[in-house]
Amino acid sequence: MLETVQLVNIQKSHLQPMYLWELDKEIQINTGIEHPRTYELFLNSFEKYFRGEKPQYFIKAVEVNGELLGKIELFFDGDKNYLGIVLASQRDQGIGTKALNLFLTEVKQRKYVDRVHVEVYDDNERSLHFFQKNKFVYTGESSAEWYKNRQRKLVTLVRDI
Repeated sequence: MLETVQLVNIQKSHLQPMYLWELDKEIQINTGIEHPRTYELFLNSFEKYFRGEKPQYFIKAVEVNGELLGKIELFFDGDKNYLGIVLASQRDQGIGTKALNLFLTEVKQRKYVDRVHVEVYDDNERSLHFFQKNKFVYTGESSAEWYKNRQRKLVTLVRDI
């Protein structure tokens, strides 16, 4: 069956599965979630987003054939725009690349953004490969962060769109 990747607005029905991703150990390691939020704090954060109180975020759900598989978001931080993507399942099948390209097209059209950055831990080889394959390049910027009592290097990549 042909996989149809779609980006849709986040719905309240997406929140329970999205919260479970935050509790997933692999996702925690790859994204640096040391202490997951409570479900109440998670819901409160999205309620603020739904009410328009977080204009610095632009978030879409990634669905394949109507099934929620991930999310992709852009965070506007002054002069830089940071992208994040989480696919909770069906990785390594081209879904992330399709979702990324759809998202970047929409972001460029709606938000007048010409460049996006990502920050990735240098030990997250899957994500580094994904972003490099999708035309992101290292900026030379990095920082050290603590995660579970050990230091990890966070590197920045950038892509013009």
